[in-house]
Amino acid sequence: MLIYEKRGRWCLRDNSGKLYKFNTESEAKKFAGWVPPVEETLNGSETEEKSSKKETSPNKQKTVLSSKGSSKKKI
Repeated sequence: MLIYEKRGRWCLRDNSGKLYKFNTESEAKKFAGWVPPVEETLNGSETEEKSSKKETSPNKQKTVLSSKGSSKKKI
């Protein structure tokens, strides 16, 4: 099966060539029976994976302040 977007609509062609049209990508995938891939972890627990994502979040970076006038000296 082939899923693609055309003119704002999501289209699906089955193996016999019949065309189906959907408003959203998720509707087309659901109709096709698409299953999202499962992410595996080393020990099999999902809680550890979620906590590691929180630690490496780019939204929580430290603020770096620079002062422009402190490096200049008056004689």
